[in-house]
Amino acid sequence: MKSLLLFLTLTLTTTSFAGPGGGHSHSHGQSKKEVSKAETKDLAKKEVDRLVKIGKLDASWNNAIYATSEKKTFGKKTEWVVTYDNEKGLKGKKLYVFLSLSGKFIAANFTGK
Repeated sequence: MKSLLLFLTLTLTTTSFAGPGGGHSHSHGQSKKEVSKAETKDLAKKEVDRLVKIGKLDASWNNAIYATSEKKTFGKKTEWVVTYDNEKGLKGKKLYVFLSLSGKFIAANFTGK
């Protein structure tokens, strides 16, 4: 009887913690609000600056010129592709920065793929 009472007490206590606000978001895979085309320019520039700072891009990319922002679909995913031009780039002259629709950095490369 004592162990049954202990079991019931633990069970009821545990389930009481599973109520509303159980410590996680309830979006379940839903993405954040989509950023605007204008916002992608600044978000991508911050990533270019970060990549220069950590040595992934040469310092000439600090002076890169914004070219375009457009949505592109890769498989089933749509992403923002932000392009910067830099005639002094050592590895490439055009940099493609890939952002999720919510503005999160995905990748950057010189091929656009």
